[in-house]
Amino acid sequence: MAATGRIPNTDKLGLENTGIALGARSVPDSDRYTMQTSAPHIFIAGDAKNELPLLHEASDEGRIAGSNAGTFPTVEPGHRRAGLGVVFSDPQIASVGKRAHELLPYTFITGKVSFHNQGRSRVMAKNQGMLKIYADKHSGILLGAEMFGPAAEHIGHLLAWAVQQSLTVNEILGMPFYHPVIEEGVRTAFRDAAEQLKTIEREEASHAVA
Repeated sequence: MAATGRIPNTDKLGLENTGIALGARSVPDSDRYTMQTSAPHIFIAGDAKNELPLLHEASDEGRIAGSNAGTFPTVEPGHRRAGLGVVFSDPQIASVGKRAHELLPYTFITGKVSFHNQGRSRVMAKNQGMLKIYADKHSGILLGAEMFGPAAEHIGHLLAWAVQQSLTVNEILGMPFYHPVIEEGVRTAFRDAAEQLKTIEREEASHAVA
């Protein structure tokens, strides 16, 4: 695997003359919902912002920044989508919503599935990888997921839609899963999460009685 960094192309803009507050790597700090910097009339988006250097994120940011720059001094927060990142390696890698290290310890449960013995993956000779999904331990709401394995680009989309809709583990398990498809592995991960949530519910109920 080769990983290369991306450096925002801001070094020749003379930002030091604007009074804008700069963050890591001398990139201007900004509000991720309005794209407004510490200088109220200056907005920043895309690779120059360097928060999430992904095309679909840059497109959203540009739309928000352009709208607010055009209507300034009226500034409105824009719509931000659930996080979704994909690495087109083999096997593929995907991250959705919040990753494990971004969540508070002991506030979530992790549902897992290995694709080693997953039916469709075996038939395709792509039975390598794992999916982990993260859900709030009390509400059961899906918070995020991380995966490497077959069809991660497509499974990532499904899970990102579920995260954005704040669906719970049980609501997702109520959705259709066709047979035989790789997505059946997704159901296995959510079944694992559902069992953990049931265990927590039983333990909390017994403590309440005691």
